[in-house]
Amino acid sequence: MMFNFSNVSSRYCQVALLSSLVALSGCSAFFGEQGVFRSRGGDYVSASPIESLTLPDGVQAVPSEQMYRIPPVQAVDEFGDAVTLDGYEVPRPLPLGDKGEVGVKIQKLGGNRWIYLNASTAQVWPRTQYFLSQYNLDVVLSNAAAGIIETDWLQFNDDEINAVRFQIKLAKGIHPETTEVHVLQMERTREEAKENPGVPWPTESDNEDREAWLLKELATTLAETVDNNSASLLGQNVGGELKAGFTRFENEPTLSIKLPTDRAWATLVHAANKEGYKTWESNSDLGLIYVGYSPYGEDGVGFFRRLAFWSSTEELPETAPYDLSVLLKNLSVTDAAKARFESIDGAVFSGKKLEGAQGYFIVAHPRATELLVNIRDHRGDRLPEAIAKDFLRLLRKNLI
Repeated sequence: MMFNFSNVSSRYCQVALLSSLVALSGCSAFFGEQGVFRSRGGDYVSASPIESLTLPDGVQAVPSEQMYRIPPVQAVDEFGDAVTLDGYEVPRPLPLGDKGEVGVKIQKLGGNRWIYLNASTAQVWPRTQYFLSQYNLDVVLSNAAAGIIETDWLQFNDDEINAVRFQIKLAKGIHPETTEVHVLQMERTREEAKENPGVPWPTESDNEDREAWLLKELATTLAETVDNNSASLLGQNVGGELKAGFTRFENEPTLSIKLPTDRAWATLVHAANKEGYKTWESNSDLGLIYVGYSPYGEDGVGFFRRLAFWSSTEELPETAPYDLSVLLKNLSVTDAAKARFESIDGAVFSGKKLEGAQGYFIVAHPRATELLVNIRDHRGDRLPEAIAKDFLRLLRKNLI
């Protein structure tokens, strides 16, 4: 048997030539906007209704109407700003924590302590009631809307004089599907408790040891009983809104932290030193955190592409080129800088540009029951809105 190697060689050359042409054309021939295997993830933006079915002559059409009418969509982002769908990138969802296992821990700040769980209030509410029944603690008030459970007066064997009662308050955490549980303890003599059982609650626990005992026992029970398979419809609305979100303050993208000022500042400082942020200096009296940023993300350096444009990918220095006080004396003369920094001690709007200066100001404004947070460049000027929003999203992600 004989083979015609000339034909094989010819076909091999044709394949090699085709491969070379494909290589020269680049990946865009396959995966670009006009490529064979282009991404169709954004096609929904340009979707439109299809034409009605045309029937042949003599065929009677059955009257029909749309089953699911699509109303006009007013697209807005988390800050409430109108979104142009062309080129719009859906932001990453807020972190939910490790949902494979319910994490339970006791957090403390100053004299305050509370239980934190990466489980929803719908899951924690029924398990908290279960704990009280297991410990034979009689409940006199259970208000799911407010997330409050109050016990009746009880007596400890090691205290023959006093009676105590507890108030347990559930609230939604900073992140979605998380819960905080706070405990308040009241102590009165047994005679006082009997004569006036409805005495108003104090602002702080009368006995920290009793509060700590209930908090520890409750945390242990929740760690053992709360899972991702059981939830209460009644508990879905427990605890109000999340403790952090986005808004606009004086027409600027803003992060809102709805926590007591001390705790809000503590979690903000924590967030400003993670995932690309480096805190060079912070001053709670001025409400300023001076930070550097090097692009970083869970998927590697450069995930936040717009932020990468404004920052070096090189490792940030341990100390900033200039102190916070020096930067405050050389702020921009723009109206935006003056409006934000004129009330801050030491602020001077000289307009001088410091050679080699870099970084950003995280500016905090206490207001009523929340802390409003903006981000500015090192001269006090506003950043482009898209950049500012990405920075604030990353801060929001890092809050604890």
